[in-house]
Amino acid sequence: SYSVIKNALFKVIKLRKASDIGTKVVVQGGTFNNDAVLRAFELVSGVEVFRPDVAGLMGAYGAALIAKDQWSDLIAIKPGEDFILDKEPIQSALASLEELESFKVDLELTRCGKCNNNCLLTINTFYTGAEGRSFVTGNRCERGAELEGGKTTVDATNAKKNALGGKEDGPLPNLFEWKYNRLFRHYKPLLKKDAPRGEIGIPRVLNTYENYPLWFTFFTKLGFRVRLSPRSTRDIYELGLESIPSESVCYPGKISHGHIEALLKEGVNRIFYPCAPYEQKEDEGAGNHYNCPIVTSYPEVLRNNIDALRQDDSILFLNPFLPIDHKERLKERLFEELGEILSLSQAEINKAVDAAWKEQDAFKKEVQEAGEDAIFNIIRRGGMGIVLAGRPYHLDPEIHHGIPELITGLGVAVLTEDSVAHLGKIERPLRIVDQWTYHNRLYRAAAFVADMPNLEMLQLTSFGCGLDAVTSDQVEEILAAKNRMYTLIKIDEGSNLGAVRIRVRSLIAAVREQERNPKKKKKKISAAYQREVFTKEMKATHTILAPQMSPIHFRLLQKAFEYSGFNFVILPDVDTEAVETGLQFVNNDACYPSILVAGQMIAALRSGKYDLDHVSLLITQTGGGCRATNYIGFIRRALADAGWEHIPVISLNAVGLESNPGFKIGFPLLHRAFMALMLGDLLMRVLYRTRPYEAKPGSANALYEKWNRHIQRQLKSMSILAYHRMIKHIVRDFDTLPLSPIKKPRVGVVGEILVKFHPTANNDIFSTIEQEGAECVVPDLADFLFYTFATGIYRHEKLSFPKKTKRNAKLLVWGMELYRKRIKKELSKSRRFNPPTSIYDLMESVDDIVQLGNITGEGWFLTAEMVELIHDGVPNIACVQPFACLPNHVTGKGMIKELRRRYPESNISAIDYDPGSSEVNQLNRLKLLLANAKPGRHPDEKK
Repeated sequence: SYSVIKNALFKVIKLRKASDIGTKVVVQGGTFNNDAVLRAFELVSGVEVFRPDVAGLMGAYGAALIAKDQWSDLIAIKPGEDFILDKEPIQSALASLEELESFKVDLELTRCGKCNNNCLLTINTFYTGAEGRSFVTGNRCERGAELEGGKTTVDATNAKKNALGGKEDGPLPNLFEWKYNRLFRHYKPLLKKDAPRGEIGIPRVLNTYENYPLWFTFFTKLGFRVRLSPRSTRDIYELGLESIPSESVCYPGKISHGHIEALLKEGVNRIFYPCAPYEQKEDEGAGNHYNCPIVTSYPEVLRNNIDALRQDDSILFLNPFLPIDHKERLKERLFEELGEILSLSQAEINKAVDAAWKEQDAFKKEVQEAGEDAIFNIIRRGGMGIVLAGRPYHLDPEIHHGIPELITGLGVAVLTEDSVAHLGKIERPLRIVDQWTYHNRLYRAAAFVADMPNLEMLQLTSFGCGLDAVTSDQVEEILAAKNRMYTLIKIDEGSNLGAVRIRVRSLIAAVREQERNPKKKKKKISAAYQREVFTKEMKATHTILAPQMSPIHFRLLQKAFEYSGFNFVILPDVDTEAVETGLQFVNNDACYPSILVAGQMIAALRSGKYDLDHVSLLITQTGGGCRATNYIGFIRRALADAGWEHIPVISLNAVGLESNPGFKIGFPLLHRAFMALMLGDLLMRVLYRTRPYEAKPGSANALYEKWNRHIQRQLKSMSILAYHRMIKHIVRDFDTLPLSPIKKPRVGVVGEILVKFHPTANNDIFSTIEQEGAECVVPDLADFLFYTFATGIYRHEKLSFPKKTKRNAKLLVWGMELYRKRIKKELSKSRRFNPPTSIYDLMESVDDIVQLGNITGEGWFLTAEMVELIHDGVPNIACVQPFACLPNHVTGKGMIKELRRRYPESNISAIDYDPGSSEVNQLNRLKLLLANAKPGRHPDEKK
C-alpha cells in the first residue's frame, strides 16, 4: 500500500513533499475501498482524508459525463453546416431497463492473422436479447475489427467516429508508415549478377533507421549487393535472446541480437554495422551532437556476445568507429578501415561517400517536406495531429507496437519529430545541456508544437532509456511554458496497448474538452532558463556545498579548496535521507547517482544548517555523452521545485561548459587538488591492501587516520619536496604494519565512478567484502581523470577532432603523471604494494576486446580496469553500476563473456544498484562471487 501511494504522489502527480496536496482531501476510485491503501495515504500525506461511500462508482460517473459531452459534440452544428430544423434526431443507443434484465457478455481472445502484426484481439460480445454486438480491442488498425460471420462490431479505435473529412480527402497522414516505407522500400539492392564485389549485410536496427540511405548508397556505388536484415518481429527478437548480456538494456538494443543472427542464418558472411559517437550537427545552438551510448557502441556488445562474430573465421563483422558528422574525414577513415579488407581504393571511396552524403541529405529533406505537407493536410481538414516523438528506431513496428496506427485509428494524424523539428526554434538557454542530436530534435519539435494549436506532442521512450529522464523533463518544460499538455509513453518488448490506448484517448479527450469549454489561459512565458551566476562577491560570503563521492579522497579535497580561499563543505559520508529526497525531486527514471547527488544537496539545504541566501552548490561536468554532464540540470530543476531558484549551481568542468566570475581555478587550487587526489589514492591503496590482514584489529585504520591528519595540514603548503617526503613515509609505515599470515580471496570493485566509491550508493561494499573475509581491491580514482584526458588522442586519430585535441590530451596526461611519478617509485620499491598502471598500458590491454572509441561514461576504461585486476592476480571482480546505466551495458556487462573466454580463471559478477534494488539480492550476488573465489597473494608474499 505504501508503494502504491508513494508512486502515485511522487512519480505520477510529482509532488515534491506530501504536504503539498493540501489539508482538505477527497479520495475516489475503487482502489481506495482498500482500507490499507486509504490509511497509507493518510500516513504518507499527514492528512485525514474523506472517502465517500460511492468511491468505487466514480469511474462510472466519469464515463457518463464523457458520454454526455460526446452527445453534445454529435448534435452540435459543424463548421460550414447550416441549422436544419427538421434534421433527423440522433437516438441514444443506451439499453433500456428491460434489455438490461437479459444482459450478458461473452469474452473471446483470438489472433487477427490479417497482417504480420498478428494482433491479439479481445472480443467482448454484449447481448441484450437475441441480438449481440461485439466490441473489439487490441487491434492496431480497422482490419482487426472486421469479424467473420456478419457480426455487428464496434471498433475500439472509434476510427469512423473520429475520421476527419470524407473519403475524397484520402487517408490521414501517418508519417511513421510513410517514413518506414521511404527508408527501406525505396532502395533496391543490386542483383547478384550486377554486384561484382558480392554481398554485405546491414542489420535493420538502432542508427540504421537514421543512416541507411548513407550506407546503402555507399556500398551500392562500390558494387556491393546490400542485404538488409528482415523486418523486426517477435521471432527475430527471440532468435537473439541467448546472447543478450544485460536484461535491463532497451528493447531496440535487445532486438539487434536477433537481426545479426538472422543475417547469419541467411548465409551473409560480411556484416557492416559501424559505431557512430556523433551525428551531424543540425542545430548550431546545441552544445554538442552525440549519439546515445547504446546507439554509439552497441555493435561492440554484439561482437563480444554472438559467438559466430568472434569465433567463426569465415564471418567478417565490421564495426569501426566512424566520424559520420564530417564528410572529408569520413572518406579517410573508411579507407583506413575498409580499403585493404574489401580491396577499395581511396578514389572509389571518395566518389561513393559523395553520392551517399547527397542521398542522406535528400532523404532528410523529403522527410521535412512530408511533414510540411501533413501539416497543410491537417489544417485543410480542420483536424488534429500528434507529433509522435521518439528516436529514429522507434519507426520499427515491432518496437512501437502499432501506436501510430492506433492514433490514426482515433481520427488523428501522426507526424514524426524529424518531420517538424526544422520548423521549431528553441528559446535558449535551456536548463539542461543540449548535447544529443536525436534529443535536440525533440526540443525543436516541442518548440514548434507549442505554437501550433492543432498539434499535440506525445513522446515515446523505451524502458531503460536513462537519457530520456533528461529529455522528457526538458520537453515538458518547453510545452508547459506555452500552456500545452505533455504526454509520455514508455514502451518495451510487451505489446499490450490497452494502457497506451487509454493515454492517447485521454489526451484527445482533454484537447476536445479545452475546445468545448475554453477557459482563460495562463500567460505564455519563455521556455529559456536563466541561471543564477556565482559572482566575485559571493566568493567571500557564500558557503559552497559539494556532494560526497569517495570519503577518503574528498576529506582531502575539501582542505585543498579551503586553503585556496573557498568556504567549502563536502556533504556527509553516509546520508540515507538523500535517497528519499532525491526520489522526490528528481525524475525517477534518472540514474541512481543523479538521484543521490541531487538528494544530498536538497537534504542539506532543508537541514537548516545553511543560510539559503548565502549558499551555493558545486557539481562536476565532464562534457561527455553520459547523463553525468546533465546532473547540473537535475539539480537546478530540483531547486526550482523547492522554491530556491536563487541558489547558484557552479559547474566544475575543464571543457568550457559554463563559467562563473567568482569561481576560477588557479594554480594553487589545481596544485593542491592534484596532490590531494594522488595522496587519497595512495592511502586507499595501502589501507585496503593491509587492513584485512592486520595483526592488531584497528591498527590499519589508526595509521590511516594519522596520515590523513598529516596530509590535511600539509596541503596548506605548496611544497613538492614535502609532498614527496610524505609519500615515502606513508608507504614505509604501511609496509611495516604487523600483519597476520592468513590468506584471503582478493575481490576487485569496478564500475560507474560514483556507485563504485560512494558508500551509500553501493551499500558500503568495501566494508562488506572485508566483513565477508576477503580483501577489497579498488583501482585509483585518478585513473578516471587519466582516461578522460586520454580520450582526446582517439578523438583526433579516429574521429573528426583537430590535432590540438591529441596534443592537449598528451600534455594533460604528462602533467598528471608528474604528481604520480614519486608514488609509483615508492610503491615499486615496497614489499607489499604494486604501483598503478600507466593509462597508455591500460589502453593497450583492451586491444581487440573493446575499441578505444567507447568514451561515454567509463567507456573502455571500465573494461581495462577488469583486465588490469586479472593481470594483477585479482580475478574476482564485482562490476557495480546503477540500474540501466547505458555505458555499462556495453563496456561492463557487455564485455564479461569475452573476458571469461580469454581469462578462464576470471570470476566476474555484475551488481546493479538502484533506490528500489534489493540489498539482500546485492549481498547474495556478492556472496556467490566470494563462494567461487580462491585465496589470493598475501601482502608479504614476494611480488
